Amino acid sequence: MMPANESYFSKSLEKGLKILALFNRETPALNQTEIAKKLGLNMTSTYRYINTLVEMGYLEKEESTKLIRPSIFCLAFCNNLMRASDHRRLIKTIVDDIHARFNITIDVALSVDDDMMRIYHREAADTLTYTLPDFTRNCLHTTALGKAYLASLPDPELRARVATLDLSPRTNRTVTERSALLEELLEAKRNGYAMNVEEYLPGLIAIAAPLIHPFTGRGVGGVSFDFSVLQRRPDEIVEQYAPLVIDLAARLSAAIPLDDRQRG
Repeated sequence: MMPANESYFSKSLEKGLKILALFNRETPALNQTEIAKKLGLNMTSTYRYINTLVEMGYLEKEESTKLIRPSIFCLAFCNNLMRASDHRRLIKTIVDDIHARFNITIDVALSVDDDMMRIYHREAADTLTYTLPDFTRNCLHTTALGKAYLASLPDPELRARVATLDLSPRTNRTVTERSALLEELLEAKRNGYAMNVEEYLPGLIAIAAPLIHPFTGRGVGGVSFDFSVLQRRPDEIVEQYAPLVIDLAARLSAAIPLDDRQRG
């Protein structure tokens, strides 16, 4: 997202925060070359940003391997930010209630570019489901969460996004034809929910509805219910859970005033 007023926008701070955002459970450490490549920076600038974050205590560099990772101080800083926000508590309260009543695996995620960042997860007891990573890359066309988010976009923007997505397949059921994907997303927009039937992982079925920013009306992410093909057929999931996931998405959207910059 471009800043509204560039005269009050710090590009250096932007780059530093983007470096911190690269680290997650699947990518706990990176070297300087990897960071530069991911952010499209030259090596000199990358070194300067990394060194500043190391000197401030947010990152640490292992001298023998040159790997860079978030520090304990960064962990404490993030923990304090989480404690200062009611967002996760509100998500947890609402999702835990549905989880307790229906024993469903539930994921809540926000859209970040062409990726989805999971912010809360509850696993159903005694069921066969797959746990998504905290940060799922290039997944808007392969996951119910991503499709729900895309379907929430205004038609012109939706068509533009579909035209530029990398439609790499995850399984032999992944939709890789742009016209077919667009048709599916337009149907999801009409229905209020999206489906993923073994397109991200064999054996995994999911149904999702979009999270909508309460002030701008824009999609910012999604909430999904995940099932094994051994548990439910797709038609059964739609009949039993479509109204529930749509209602849950509406409740989460109303309760969590997400920042407009998270719209992806």
